[in-house]
Amino acid sequence: MFGKHFASMYTGSMVGKGAVVFAVMGYVIANAEPIGEEEMQVELNPILLAMILGEEVKEVQGAIAFLCAPDPNSRTKAEEGRRLVRLGQFDYRLVNGPKYRAIRNEMERKRQNREAQARYKEKRIGRKRKLPPLPGQQAYDRALENGDEAGAERVLSQFERSGRDQLP
Repeated sequence: MFGKHFASMYTGSMVGKGAVVFAVMGYVIANAEPIGEEEMQVELNPILLAMILGEEVKEVQGAIAFLCAPDPNSRTKAEEGRRLVRLGQFDYRLVNGPKYRAIRNEMERKRQNREAQARYKEKRIGRKRKLPPLPGQQAYDRALENGDEAGAERVLSQFERSGRDQLP
């Protein structure tokens, strides 16, 4: 699986709770799986997790207990601010999992929409009048197509340094 860490995790009520808490939460985010539409679940075996993280079992157990405990300072008041709810011996429900998963999906939807709009505009403008590419435009486009954002930035910086109205 995969997950997305949001910056707010590092500025909220977990601040100062220790690296093991953040490591366990990172593991939770990366390994949580959707259960239906409304829930996400993760399996946490403290012995296995301690070996993975290179920490003591008691520290991992303490981090899991912290993540399951009520937190009156949490930004999310659901489940009294708990981050995890224990379901079984090793199974836990991720309280905010669906919320953050929806944010990721919404961000992806917006990105896809922006790209589709750009393709539509390019196609529409291209039919009206076909302009020759600017000098350097092909190098810039080729760099972007190859995923070489640094190369594209170099082309742009050459353009900016030249002080010209066209790409080099």
